[in-house]
Amino acid sequence: MGVTAVRVLQPSEAGAATDVLTRGFDQEPAKVALLPEPELRQAVLRMSAHNRLYDALRRGTAHAALVDNRLAAVAVWVPPGVPAVSVRGVVQAAGRLLSGLAVARSALPRIVSVLRADVRSLVALARGRSHAVSRASKGQTWNLALIASAPDHRGQGLARALLDRQLGRCDEDLAAVWLETTDPVNVAIYERFGFVTVAHMEGPAWLPGLWVMHRDPTDA
Repeated sequence: MGVTAVRVLQPSEAGAATDVLTRGFDQEPAKVALLPEPELRQAVLRMSAHNRLYDALRRGTAHAALVDNRLAAVAVWVPPGVPAVSVRGVVQAAGRLLSGLAVARSALPRIVSVLRADVRSLVALARGRSHAVSRASKGQTWNLALIASAPDHRGQGLARALLDRQLGRCDEDLAAVWLETTDPVNVAIYERFGFVTVAHMEGPAWLPGLWVMHRDPTDA
């Protein structure tokens, strides 16, 4: 089974794309550690993916990979000139999301306690990330905000197809790309596409780390 199409995601596919992103990020180590309750974790992921997709769909910068004409993987790109999401902004948005979820009421005290215990590490992480992102996103630089394959379609080359599509266009436009990941497994994968680590920051105990990576355009 192979990729049957890689194209711009359509607004009518927003619901299916949100589902792919939610399932694709459900087992990310940091999210499982901070949000061990599956129902709560998936609710937060779903709302976050929906918000990211909304902006990308307006810009036409969300891409889809289809298998047998069914959505199987999604990539969300942010064009040059659009400010990066700050850690403070993420925390504030997460707070708003959690406060509005009935499923979060029992878990919220634990989450607040974890975050308060690690506040110094989080502040240091936010500062380090801000500097790293400033370095990685200078000039004509795209941001790979999200990319995920549905769990039942992993190992089929879908993420590669999505990356190749946009990275090829970035090379043609002489544009760089930056991204960040909290999953150490992803670092070596992105290195195969020409990304290099700008900064690796250790975070709280529940966060394996944060890697900010950058890729210059290539002639290859």
